[in-house]
This record gives sequence, C-alpha cells and structure tokens, in this order.
Amino acid sequence: MSQTENRTLTVPVNETDHVRGSDDAPVTLVEYGDFECPYCGDFYPIVRRILNRLGTRVRFVFRHFPLTEQHPLAQRAAEASEAAAAQGRFWEMYDLLYQHQDALTRADLISYAEELELDVDRFADELDRGVYEERVREDFESGIYSGANATPTFFVNGERYDGAYELEPLLEVIAEAGGLTEIQRSLQPENRELRETIDRSRRGAPAAGEAVRDRFSADEIFQRVTATADEEIERSTRLLFFSGLAAGLSIGATFLARAAMTTAYPDSVGMSNLLYPVGFVMIVIGSYQLFTENTLTPVTLVLTRLASLPQLLRLWTIVLAANVIGAGITAYLLATTGIFDPAVAVTASQFGEHAMRTAWWALFYKGAFAGGLVATMVWLVHAARETISRLIIIYAIMIIIPVADLFHCVVGACEVLFLVFIGSETLGSVFFHFFVPVVLGNTLGGIVFVALVNFSMTENRRFPEHDRQRFELPWADWLFGSRLMNSLRERDRENAVDDRTQPRSAERRN
Repeated sequence: MSQTENRTLTVPVNETDHVRGSDDAPVTLVEYGDFECPYCGDFYPIVRRILNRLGTRVRFVFRHFPLTEQHPLAQRAAEASEAAAAQGRFWEMYDLLYQHQDALTRADLISYAEELELDVDRFADELDRGVYEERVREDFESGIYSGANATPTFFVNGERYDGAYELEPLLEVIAEAGGLTEIQRSLQPENRELRETIDRSRRGAPAAGEAVRDRFSADEIFQRVTATADEEIERSTRLLFFSGLAAGLSIGATFLARAAMTTAYPDSVGMSNLLYPVGFVMIVIGSYQLFTENTLTPVTLVLTRLASLPQLLRLWTIVLAANVIGAGITAYLLATTGIFDPAVAVTASQFGEHAMRTAWWALFYKGAFAGGLVATMVWLVHAARETISRLIIIYAIMIIIPVADLFHCVVGACEVLFLVFIGSETLGSVFFHFFVPVVLGNTLGGIVFVALVNFSMTENRRFPEHDRQRFELPWADWLFGSRLMNSLRERDRENAVDDRTQPRSAERRN
C-alpha cells in the first residue's frame, strides 16, 4: 500500500504530542496543520467551535505539517511554537500564529514571544539554532506515513477524515465516532438550518471573538444569546416547569441567607446583603429557568421574528408559575418548620412587610430597574467565557438590588408568601399589591433596558451570511403562533431538499 493510500494514523497520540482535552474523551481529533496555510487559518475558528461545543467529550491534538514549498515561513513558525512549548506556552503561541498568519517573520515571532512573556533570549537562540527542526520533521513524516498530503488533514479516532471541510460534516463524523447522540440529533436536516444561522457570526461561531479572540463583539454576544433562547423556547413544558421549580427553590437560598446575615449584622447594610446573590449564582451556573432572565433571551427571537409571541408567552407563563411555586414551597417550609430562629424569623417577616408598605407605582419602577439589572447580567454572562468571570458578573450586579432597595419578583414572592404562611397577609393582597407591579416592572425593565437596546446594536448584522428573510416568520404566524420550523418546511420544502442534495466540495489546495 502506498503512503497516499493509507487512511490510518500510524503514530498513536503520545506524550510528545500537544493535546487539548482529557485522555478519557470518547473522540480524539488529530490535525496535521500548517501555520501559514490559509485553509488551516480558515478552519482554525471551526476547530474552536467544535471544542467549545463538545467540551470534555473530545481530545484535540495538533501536529506540524509545514508545506515549505508553498509556505516558506511555515517551518520557522512551527519551530517557534515548539520553542514556546518548551516554556509551557504552546497553545498560546498556536493561537497567536493562526490569528496573525500574515505576520510570521522572525521579528514577528520574537514579538509574540515578548507578548507571551517568554524568556525571549532563550526563545530567539533556540529559533536561530533550529533546535526544534527535528521535532517538526518527525510530525511531518508521521503525517506522510499516515496519508496526509494536504493541510489541514484530520484524523478522527485514528481514521483519516475525507469529507467536506466544513463544520457540520466533520462534527457529524466526530459525533458518530464518539456515540454523541444529542449532537447527531442536532445535525438532522430539520434542525440544522436554524441552528447554523443563530450559532455563527461573520467568521465562525462566537466561541471565540472575531477581532480579539478572548473578547466578543456585540454581534457575537447577540448570536450566543439567540442560541440560548432557541434552546429555551424549544424545551418541553415538563422540562421548563421543573427547571423553573428548581430556580424558585434556589431563590430560597437568597431569602434564607439574607435573613440570617441581616440578623447577625443589623447595622451593616453591606454585611446584611453580602449573600443576596447566592441564589442567582446557583440559578445561572446551574442553567435553571428564572423568569427575569427570560425577559431577555427569548425576546431576541421574537424581535428577530424567529419565534412568535404566543411561544414567548407560553415560556414566560410556565417559568413564572414554576418559579413562584418553588419560592412558595421554600417560604412555607421556612414559616412552618422552625428552620428560622425566632430572631431570624422576625427579620424575614420585615422584608415582606417593607415590600407591602411600598407604594404600587414605586414597586413598579423599582422592579423595572431590577429587571434591567438582571437582563444586563444575562447579556454580560453570555459575553464571558469562564465560570469565574460569570461569578463576578452575577455577584457584582445582583448585589445592587438589595443595596438600592429594588425588587425582584421571585425573591419578593418568597418574602411576601412568608407573610401569608405566618398569617400576616392574605394571598390576594400580596398578589395585587406586590406581585403584579413587580412582575410588570421586571418584565418591562428587562425588555426596554437591554433587549431593545442590544437588538438595535446588532439589527443590521444579525445573519450576514444568510438570506434573513427565509428564517423570519410571516407577521401572521409571528402574532398567532406558528412554529418557525413548520413555516420553514412549508415555505422552503423544495429548496431545502435541493440544498441538502447538492454535493459539498471537499477539495483543498496545498
């Protein structure tokens, strides 16, 4: 068998390889790449999308395959990445090289070493002496023996990938190799068209920023928000309800912690409200459904006519009802089981009493500002890429609500229902005097302060690579509730079939 006929990875992944991901991952994706190759550069953000989407279920390995006749700077760039690897910074250099393919001279490589705060003298010396030339050659030869004859070349669990060099065909092979059934379902024809549209900005998915890789543009944040909204609005009633119930129960942690801290530190506003964000941390990190979060994400679909008003109202109704039930369960347990010490119980009742003493319109306006803060928090969480960053965002924004004496409808529901269960208020009074104005305020604040503003920032850039009209609901369907995918099937059935039957080019130039 000739080398070019080989389709199997001849050199298994070993300790000398550069690896991202766990050894326990069900799929190993090996790339033979060239830092100067424009096709590798085009596929770089696609690889990032795959890694971001699959997480711990994929292990990514990069091997050098510099095509020096076509790309004279590729060999030295590969050696530069190895020099950075010797100082523990391979992947950081890998990112810089692909982000700056048009700047791979020696001076450029030295500047990247300085940017990464490497030992620049050592880096330059090793680069000039060709210390890692043999290391790069070993990768190249292993690629030749494995049947790599172009860049990029991928191997999925040891088998060469010969399909179309696009995101979904490669992802489909990866999902099949790893038995990732949920990924396979998402790639079915009826789900693919909408998912592709809402999950990418102008150059690849917003798993990495376009202008600055660790920072998203407004367009990219919008794409991530819209992708989340699509998942939420497609959830079944049962899943929405139980997720909302979990969020309502989690809010009880905020009520409990705030009452305990206020009792312990009655004269310190800062200390008494210190743990107020704890319930929101649990909800956002745990991906539970909280009503005020859903004043932002599904609204983006409605504003872009990707979902109908009845779909939005269905989501809000289920989530709000589940939130209140969860908050009510917590309030009932705290009011009737003796969990609170007497002093803490008195403090807890004061929260609800303060809310009931506040005027109706004051509750509405305070709720509007609180809704804007929560929706802003959701937008910023989608702009963050790390859990620590999300925690800081959640805490810094949500602590403003109690400090500024604002009102959140689900936290407030827990507080006023506590009064109902200890016999201080009636259900009707807390509903009409407190719940109605705060829910209206939270909803309006979330829509006006964030959804409309950010929608306006991204309106003209939402789906620049697609015919937007094909994905928008007709106004009658938008108003009365036809499902987007049903409309697409009826409107574009023939076109969709034609598109799926067209062959996709898998040709790459060396």
